[in-house]
Amino acid sequence: MSFRGTTLALAGLASLLVAVPAAAQVVVTGARQDRSVTNAYFRNVGAGASGPSAIGLTRRADYFVTPLFVSSDSRDSEERIEELFGMLGDTIDRAAAEGITLVAGSYTLEPVTRENMRSLQVVGGNRPDTNRAQIYARIPLAGATPSVRETSERIAAFVAAIPAQGRSFIDVGTTGLAIDNPEQYRDEVVRHIAEESRRYAAMFGNGYGVEIRGLDSDLYWQQSGETEIFLYIEHNFVISRS
Repeated sequence: MSFRGTTLALAGLASLLVAVPAAAQVVVTGARQDRSVTNAYFRNVGAGASGPSAIGLTRRADYFVTPLFVSSDSRDSEERIEELFGMLGDTIDRAAAEGITLVAGSYTLEPVTRENMRSLQVVGGNRPDTNRAQIYARIPLAGATPSVRETSERIAAFVAAIPAQGRSFIDVGTTGLAIDNPEQYRDEVVRHIAEESRRYAAMFGNGYGVEIRGLDSDLYWQQSGETEIFLYIEHNFVISRS
């Protein structure tokens, strides 16, 4: 089973654009989302770029997501792969018992199961004779004051309890945010843009109107707080006499 079925997204995130299916769940970072096929996560806006629009929608994310790198550094390559997937299988079993969802993907996220785990991409690790596969531990934002620290501590304790197989191990990344189907908020973002542009036009007095350009552009999102994301469309508007 491949990981192209549902859609990361981004937990991260150039010239070739891809469409995000309606049911997409995406990882959010603190930098502008880059929808490139070759760069599935997020990059900082470079020199000369316009950066995010000042008009958009800020909302609470749907999930905390923590990257997990399941690895093995056994000398034999076949042994490394088996140890890696052995520990990943135990991780899947334990996650189900603890109410943690494991997901993966290069742009969009979908659940990781024992049935599809060997479809994950296995790459070289940070040291020679090491291989690893990346997944995410996903936990819904719950309660009035969800906490990154508490979530990170919960994931760290979860990982520490998973037994190693041979020379396998799990490295834990930095907890971020994820949202379901960001395109569902496009209309609300456009409403914010329309309201603000009319407000600016009204400052010039009667007889002035506004033309908004770029509303058919891609929807972008970035992390704006511990639990919040900012969604926006790059646009501009021109105020002139009607």
